[in-house]
Amino acid sequence: MNKSFCNSCRKLVPARRTDRDGKVYLVKDCPQCGMTETMISSDAARANSKRSLDVSHRYKGCELNCPECKHADRPMYAFVDITNRCNLNCPICCDGVPGLGFTFEPPMEYFHKLFGRLAQYDPPPSIAFFGGEPTVREDLFEIIDLARSYGLRRRILTNGLKLADEQYCRRLIESDTMILMSYDGKNPDTYRQLRGNARAAELKRKALDNIRKIAQTTRARLGLISCFGWGLNEDELPEIVELCHEHRGHLRDLYLMPLTPTWDVSQFEYAPERITTEDVENLLAECFPGEKVDFLPVGFVAEATTLTKYIGTAALAYRGAHPNCESVFLLVSNGERYLPITHFLKGSLTDLGKGFQRLNQRLAAREKRWQEGRGFWGRLLGAVRVRGPVLRLQATTGVLSALVRHLRLARVFKGRGPGKLWHALAFLGGMILGRRGAGARHTNMHCVLQVIVLPLEDDCVVETERMERCPTTHAYYDPRDDKVKYCPVCAWYLHIRTILRELADYYAAHAPG
Repeated sequence: MNKSFCNSCRKLVPARRTDRDGKVYLVKDCPQCGMTETMISSDAARANSKRSLDVSHRYKGCELNCPECKHADRPMYAFVDITNRCNLNCPICCDGVPGLGFTFEPPMEYFHKLFGRLAQYDPPPSIAFFGGEPTVREDLFEIIDLARSYGLRRRILTNGLKLADEQYCRRLIESDTMILMSYDGKNPDTYRQLRGNARAAELKRKALDNIRKIAQTTRARLGLISCFGWGLNEDELPEIVELCHEHRGHLRDLYLMPLTPTWDVSQFEYAPERITTEDVENLLAECFPGEKVDFLPVGFVAEATTLTKYIGTAALAYRGAHPNCESVFLLVSNGERYLPITHFLKGSLTDLGKGFQRLNQRLAAREKRWQEGRGFWGRLLGAVRVRGPVLRLQATTGVLSALVRHLRLARVFKGRGPGKLWHALAFLGGMILGRRGAGARHTNMHCVLQVIVLPLEDDCVVETERMERCPTTHAYYDPRDDKVKYCPVCAWYLHIRTILRELADYYAAHAPG
């Protein structure tokens, strides 16, 4: 049974989704307060389209008792809080020292235990340093080096202010840690309202300039996280997309976040109409008039694990996620600007996604049949030890076949008339010969920007069905029972005060001297 929090008494009660007037509402049935509801999507068509792509899932039942729940026996992506101090005091934030009322900054022994346990998984999860603001820790680079010594892939979520210092920025980039930097547009007034510091706009632009400069000689990996609220910065997205294109040599991910109203309205008077995931998706669509922009559930895309294994790309860390959790779309650079991937497709991104899923299912069934030694070809290929190479070849040819069926080849290749045919042949020849840059020289598809829209997280929209399926967690080490524990990302704010308070008290009581 799906559950959510009653809007009146905040108790966990049965909940259901219902469509009305083109919107989706989460209706809660409270024995004490009666029916209450919250609008969770302004665009029922978009929300339900993603829901229709869901794979089957058997719900076990969730009561959001995350500290006692074995939610993730094998996390795919883990946020690691390393401090709750920050060099900004955003009025919308309740996770820092002012909001929590205490300081959380565990010692190095905490990270030794946590990283050591996470590294035991095969493969180990990616980790993201979180806060607060991770860069305020003076020993941040020791923590990064420790994570690297355990073989963990690393990201850091930062406001970017300290990256305005070129020397510090270079050191962080050279640590081979992917930078996920918050950027809400270029308007200083947005930062004055949202972040309590108008100068943050200037410092963030300086940080981006530093990253671009350093990336000319050093490999840099950058993603931007942009938060949107009605009446605040919803008109900033075209500029943000343009900025991403300027940084396309080292920027591959743009995360768009609907502003979650978790702040105390007596302390911060901004109280806009709720902005939803589908609102943000439509903001991106408005950047490309006349083009189709259809987002896919990240969990749906991540299901193609057999296909990604055999074509040699990394599987997404969101397998199993609820269809109304993160959503993803692709923008493609033609060398001058980004265009929606659908500009180059005969149909929709959904059609292409379904085609890849069917290919994945066929490959998975064939792999299982051959591994079990069923059928003549399975036994023969097993005898000569070429099952893997044959499956890789079938995966590659299947992907190419799907692309040929779905791509508008006339838009893909440069040139006109016979010149377009020449570019197509030159591109294929360059690919066969392994020549770098063939795509940029002969096609209008140079590089890809992955755009991911994040879900809302406040208790009015929390659903146990979403939480139970969450593949991304906050991971923490509990020294009291020597265990690593996990909490779904969207439920973290429900438990952060209790969990971090207990950890802070433990380490304060056991501090040396």
